Amino acid sequence: MPAIASNYRRTLIMLWVAATVLLGLTWWHVFALTSESRSKEIASAERDLANLTRVSQEHANRTFRSADQVIRFIQSRYLEIGNQLNLKELADKGVIDAEIFPQVGIIDAKGIYVLANLPVTGKLDLSDREHFKVHLAADTGELFVSKPVLGRASGKWSIQLTRRINRPNGEFAGVVVVSIAVDYFTRFYGELKLGSQGVVALYGLDGIARVRKVGNKEEFGSNAINAPMFQRISQGQLEGGYTNRSVVDGIERLYYFRKIPGYQLVVVNGLDTQYLLTNHNNAKQALWLQAAMVSLLILALAAALTRYLRQLRREISIRQQAQRQIEERNEQLNAIFELSPDGFVSFDANKRIKYVSTAFTQLTGQAGTQLEGMNERDFSSWLAQRCTPATPFIGVSALRAKVSGGKPNQREIVELDAPGKRVLQIGMSCSDSNQVSQILYLRDVTHETEVDHMKSEFLSIAAHELRTPMASILGYSEILLHETYDPDTQREFLDTIYRQSQLMANILNELLDLARIEARRDKDFRYTQVDLQELLVELLKSYPLPNGRAVAELDMPAQPLFLMADAGKLRQALLNVISNAYKYSPQGGLVHIRAWLHNEAEQTPKVCIEIVDYGIGMTPEQLARVCERFYRADTSGKILGTGLGMSIVKEIIELHHGTLKIDSHLGHGTRVQLCLPSYTTLQDSSDSAALCRDPDTRPATLS
Repeated sequence: MPAIASNYRRTLIMLWVAATVLLGLTWWHVFALTSESRSKEIASAERDLANLTRVSQEHANRTFRSADQVIRFIQSRYLEIGNQLNLKELADKGVIDAEIFPQVGIIDAKGIYVLANLPVTGKLDLSDREHFKVHLAADTGELFVSKPVLGRASGKWSIQLTRRINRPNGEFAGVVVVSIAVDYFTRFYGELKLGSQGVVALYGLDGIARVRKVGNKEEFGSNAINAPMFQRISQGQLEGGYTNRSVVDGIERLYYFRKIPGYQLVVVNGLDTQYLLTNHNNAKQALWLQAAMVSLLILALAAALTRYLRQLRREISIRQQAQRQIEERNEQLNAIFELSPDGFVSFDANKRIKYVSTAFTQLTGQAGTQLEGMNERDFSSWLAQRCTPATPFIGVSALRAKVSGGKPNQREIVELDAPGKRVLQIGMSCSDSNQVSQILYLRDVTHETEVDHMKSEFLSIAAHELRTPMASILGYSEILLHETYDPDTQREFLDTIYRQSQLMANILNELLDLARIEARRDKDFRYTQVDLQELLVELLKSYPLPNGRAVAELDMPAQPLFLMADAGKLRQALLNVISNAYKYSPQGGLVHIRAWLHNEAEQTPKVCIEIVDYGIGMTPEQLARVCERFYRADTSGKILGTGLGMSIVKEIIELHHGTLKIDSHLGHGTRVQLCLPSYTTLQDSSDSAALCRDPDTRPATLS
């Protein structure tokens, strides 16, 4: 016994050390995967940003080179013919691309705007402009790109590209200026998909944004001179990436920049790190969840093995104490086989039936049939005759061949040809024992089969209900993306998309409501004392009436009607019924709501609410299915709905231990009655009598 105890403790220690190591390896692997995933996401984003930045750089470079060519041409022609140069004629002939460069002109040596392709009224002095003063101060020989300025000639914000004009003797003769509209770059940047907080910008090396676009927001003139890229450029690094919090708006982004060769400009693209790491964070959460589940499984297995070792130790002790306890254990096992709901048939070494459990005869309905001693071929024929033609039993030998052929978990499903549906799952285990060569076991899976069928049918209906609005949304969205319509037509299409989206949202919300109610039952309900009159009055005040419809008539006793209920859930049930009353009386008509205390001898008092409409009504067949999920009495599609409202009403009322009663006649309307147990405390019997209305005062019976 001491040796057994010592081995037991050593085994337990090794078991939990192994479990601890497995837990450590699991979480180490998860952290390694998440780190690798993050690195891959960032590396992929850096590659994409580098490519996008190259595209932005090439676009800006081509634009500025084109502008420089125009400037040099105008510079040359102006030196040849002076003020006789006709810039409007050059723009009209297409020599100057007016779409890219809407305004070009000449500023003389005194800063006066003397020539332009667009009309200029009066004497326009631009001598105070930076793009003039920079050339007046010195001959840099370079194209100057200004900060965004509000043009005095055009009245629009633009970027000015200028070059100095020198006479042959080197004397300053003025400046050629070409304007580029700010939105020329933002239109191009709008085609780059960088997320709602992604940024694409064109900066001068002075740190001032010539143009900057964040998501759909356009701006210019912001100062980012303290951004790391300017320090890197000053150190000779002309392109690169880094992660930093923006000095302009404080958002952390992954940036990539490239200096434009030959110009004092740099293009930069940035991705919001939260947007960038969205997929990584989702994968990280999934991995953590999986790791947590694996950890729980490891702990559960360790605990189960610990429990098993304790049981094993106990069994060994029992074996050492007495052989009689082994016999008792065998008797217990025999009893378990006899009491098991699964049926067993064992075969001896000659493949003849040796044992048939009681459950087998009960499952097959063949009590009293002598099967012991029958060989497997005759038994296969006997069982096959009791199966339906659609699900024949393949035979013991065929099943054994599948199990022996590498499919140990092979199961056959058969349906017995007998009154009442019964579906059986048949499996087999083989053994090399001389006593038992194989065991055939049967399990009743009728309920599971029916549940699977119900699940498949429910998923099919739900998918169909969601596919219909989704088809409208996709169809009209595709039309709007590929065709241009007038505003009224666009509004009509968008209204349709919005309505169908609302329908999908309603379906999903109501499915979630049903799922929560079924999963939690009334555990989420918060029961309080509810004043029914107050609840009904408030509900009707807040209910949005359809156009042209009157407020429902409310008939209630003067004395309060109290009940213990979840006010929110009760309000939801009443709202569903009232909504149906208006919805299914599209031609108008009165909606009547009545509440009273129903008190009969030897019965618990009930508070009843009745909602009556005089609309389209239902046939008896429709009435029988009205509380089925996704069932709608109106199949024309003209009346929108999810077909889940009355299912929710039924669940809520039943969880309140109440009753739901519906009376309807086609073409004459519908009466819905909800009754819940009352918890009203009355002062005397006269109060009780006052609350119990005469049934004759109820609205006329539907006919």
